[in-house]
Amino acid sequence: MTLPTFNIPPIGPRSGKVWGITQLVFAHNSVECHRIEVKKGGYSSRHSHRSKWNRFLVMRGRLAVFIQLPDGSEDRTVLTHDQITDVPPGVVHGFEALEETEAIEIYWTVLDASDIERGDNKGGLKDESRSQSQ
Repeated sequence: MTLPTFNIPPIGPRSGKVWGITQLVFAHNSVECHRIEVKKGGYSSRHSHRSKWNRFLVMRGRLAVFIQLPDGSEDRTVLTHDQITDVPPGVVHGFEALEETEAIEIYWTVLDASDIERGDNKGGLKDESRSQSQ
């Protein structure tokens, strides 16, 4: 049996950030995976994603992930080795390394079967005999 092959992009280049390094590990369809190295005290900007979930998986070190709550306050979750937290789309969030940290960031989108906005509640079948006589 021959398995199908896909045009999957190669591992991306290591990119410097003020807080450390990020590198694309995998990207295909609705999933991305990045490896990050964050210097102690390094932190990301406050940001959100329109449609992407953001999962943080710490491989070594300690990473504080914050999310902004609806009332404007902040919730912080401190992750250590093998711990995970998720941030839903549209939620302002960021991270800070409490010590030298290596983590994996996984992004994905979820297709919503109810993601449809109808202009009316009609639909049906046109009467071809009426259409031809008009």
